[in-house]
Amino acid sequence: MIQGLKLTKVSMAIIVLSSPLYAQENFQSINLAGTVIAENESGLSYEAQGCITEVSQEAVNSGLAIKDQVLVRLDDRTSQLALKSAQARAGDLKAAVEESEFSITVAKADLSRSKEEFEFVLREFDRTNVLFKRGLVNETMLETAERKKLNATFSVERAEEALIRAHSRKSRADIANEIGQLEVQSRELDLEDLTMRAPFDGVLLNFEPNVGDCVSRGTLAAQIYAPEAKIVETFVFVDQLVIADSVGVVVNNPVNVIRVNGQICPGTFSGVETEANLENQNVKTTIDLNEACARSMFLNEAVEIETLPKAK
Repeated sequence: MIQGLKLTKVSMAIIVLSSPLYAQENFQSINLAGTVIAENESGLSYEAQGCITEVSQEAVNSGLAIKDQVLVRLDDRTSQLALKSAQARAGDLKAAVEESEFSITVAKADLSRSKEEFEFVLREFDRTNVLFKRGLVNETMLETAERKKLNATFSVERAEEALIRAHSRKSRADIANEIGQLEVQSRELDLEDLTMRAPFDGVLLNFEPNVGDCVSRGTLAAQIYAPEAKIVETFVFVDQLVIADSVGVVVNNPVNVIRVNGQICPGTFSGVETEANLENQNVKTTIDLNEACARSMFLNEAVEIETLPKAK
């Protein structure tokens, strides 16, 4: 084992060549030093501006969160009022839609009556016209019947126009009602933004809110990560990557991750970067950990990695 290799903050790598430990031909296991980090650490930020009125003491004390758990609430009095106003406005717009529907029903009934009256007047005109041709009525009676026919025609046309206007009012009422509903949804989202919830089951970092504190939109409240989603970050020298197959530094190759207490956790190389550090000539690599072992590991825990031959 090579001794005396100084660890730098950038590389954090100890490369040790050993004699072959496995039956695989030409394979040489190497030992690396790595650090446990969270795979998908997410930031929790405030979605609105306001003052804190409620904090989950359970989450503060335990440092743990359950999916959809309420972590922090901001003062929502103004948003509640805005929501109620939007709901009242939406109710008024909905009533306008119902009223416009009734107007259409009335307009249809008026049109139906006008058409029936027109049919009656038309038959009366036809009879008067026949009588006029036979000389049984004078021209004045024919003109009177014709005037009634003309008035009945105008009445039908006005009823049709009224129905068209009623449909137009109904369309505008529908649009206004839809806008009102969208306004309600917007106010509901504004209200929801005042509540911070945990996006998934995880561990909270730097979660220290206090009731009464006033915060700004976008301010970071905490970080959260899934305890089973941890990886190991390590560094390999470029000359080792030249013989990557021989030393086992290949994506999907297995490794043993060894903790300070001697516990061995299985892992797999998941990534090898393509850019080397100019000063140290090393390349960052990542290792996926077995979920069962990852849960018991600590963030920033120092571990040793032993490369293994690829399973046949």
